[in-house]
Amino acid sequence: GKIGVLVEINCETDFVAKNDEFLTFVTNVAKVVAEKNPADVDALKAETMDGTTVDEALTALIAKIGENMKIRRFARFDGNVCSYSHGEGRIGVIVKTEAALDADAYDAARDVAMQIAAINPMYLSKETVPAEDVEHEKHIILAQIKEDPKNANKPENILEKMVAGKINKFYEQNCLLQQEFVKDSDYSVEKYLESRGAKLVDFVRFEKGEG
Repeated sequence: GKIGVLVEINCETDFVAKNDEFLTFVTNVAKVVAEKNPADVDALKAETMDGTTVDEALTALIAKIGENMKIRRFARFDGNVCSYSHGEGRIGVIVKTEAALDADAYDAARDVAMQIAAINPMYLSKETVPAEDVEHEKHIILAQIKEDPKNANKPENILEKMVAGKINKFYEQNCLLQQEFVKDSDYSVEKYLESRGAKLVDFVRFEKGEG
């Protein structure tokens, strides 16, 4: 619960993805990331693992199995963490909390990690949304409002209030802490975590092949 690592390593077929040697390699690479904290993929590939570099081990595995593979990306969190993996590793999530988690808070954090896997929020909270993203969204919302004939004669201050209301809806849909908690709609994610003694400060979500 103190270091969390996600690593995406791609191969060409499901057959290799379930191969024990491939899975062992993935696990060992994750351990290297946890222990040595490389800066990026190139630095990771230069690290040593079982007497050879990660890159050399990858090359040897490609030659042995006969299928191309690639270390695509990784993320590493230091602190109080909880993880969730979905669909045989198709989606991976790590959440980081402000303080150490007792059993109840850990279960709550894992519930939220499952929600992240399912809903894929864009931001942690409304405070973390970049200003340019907010302005872009406001521009789109205002254009949509003005397209409605019912709003043709409404003054600008009324239109601004309408935009503000819709921006709040944008936050509720795209910001994790402002989202409705899927297991109990009486709570936002933030309020649910508070009720269980947890405070989320960061998260990362990988889905195989995205981007």
